Amino acid sequence: MIGDRQRNRLKERGHRVAIRVVVCYTGGVGKQVIRLLAADPGFQVVGVLVHHAEKDGQDAGELAGIEPLGLAATRDVDALVALRAEVALWLGLTWEPQIVARFLAAGTNAYSSIGGWWLPGQPEHDEIVAACEAGGSSFVAGGNVPGLISDVLPMFVSGYTARVSRVRAHQRDHNPHYPSAAQLGVLGMGEEPGPGAASSLIDAGWMGAARQSALLVSAGLGLEVTDVRLTGKEYAVAPEEMVLSPSGLRIRKGTVAGVRWTHLAYSGDNPFYELVVEQTVRLGLGPGWRESADEPNWRVEITGVPNVACEFSLPHDQDLPHDRDGDVMDPVAALNAARAVNFIPRLVEAAPGFRTVLDLPAPRAATLAPGRG
Repeated sequence: MIGDRQRNRLKERGHRVAIRVVVCYTGGVGKQVIRLLAADPGFQVVGVLVHHAEKDGQDAGELAGIEPLGLAATRDVDALVALRAEVALWLGLTWEPQIVARFLAAGTNAYSSIGGWWLPGQPEHDEIVAACEAGGSSFVAGGNVPGLISDVLPMFVSGYTARVSRVRAHQRDHNPHYPSAAQLGVLGMGEEPGPGAASSLIDAGWMGAARQSALLVSAGLGLEVTDVRLTGKEYAVAPEEMVLSPSGLRIRKGTVAGVRWTHLAYSGDNPFYELVVEQTVRLGLGPGWRESADEPNWRVEITGVPNVACEFSLPHDQDLPHDRDGDVMDPVAALNAARAVNFIPRLVEAAPGFRTVLDLPAPRAATLAPGRG
């Protein structure tokens, strides 16, 4: 592990020191993270954690759909913690603070794309803080919702108005190309419409996301959150049978092809924050649902003096990379992967301790296209 003094000496001599990174899990986001890191000499992938036994021992590059890296993926958390890398990226489907804390206590800074966005007052807060103190390390959580669209962007936009009374964030993800049938199934895609569609796990996940983002926004505005409620859950069904690629998920006619969750956060009796999350695998599902790929993925509206709004999009006609099997990358997964990689330098530079996206400078692009560096 490169010490601070050695790193500073090398920087003074004009050398760019590779930051050693452990990537936890190889889903849609993890694969793209490995691709980005492997293509940039400023980073070195030194360890990869996987869930499934069939991936244990496979080359990390091959798992990511690129050329072999000469690095075997592993299910052995202890071995990865012992590497004492500069940064570990937690990109799992679930938030597991006990494992993240092990990296932190060993002196490895950690970023999580799920859970831990606003920990004070939550059960695992003391565990994360103690681990950071023990290892002299930093922790931050980013991602998309929360960590960007539903809190960071609203806070940025709020800087251009005054007397704010309401914040609204609306996500409209159209993700038929997401690579995981299991994750699309958790969202409720292909299920019979009704209360049982979309698992209780994802309902709880979106509620947790709404609460975390509301806490971040309220902290930025100086408010106290007194309640967060799920105020609406709507479904849209497929007008015909469809098979999604590359996941292979079959959506039968009349089954769920879109779900929308609406949450309100209150400060006292005032509903100051609204988060709407819409997930679809087909366009044009009916009035109020996303009609075309040209519509923005996200919209932020601030009620203030003056009222302001901001749209944030992933253009549908962009040339996204393909893996070796020819499958196109999901753009939302690519966004979250870039967000994780861009946070790496911020973590290395940060003072030790638990941080939020309100505490650190906004990340900048940490990798460049070939020939631009």
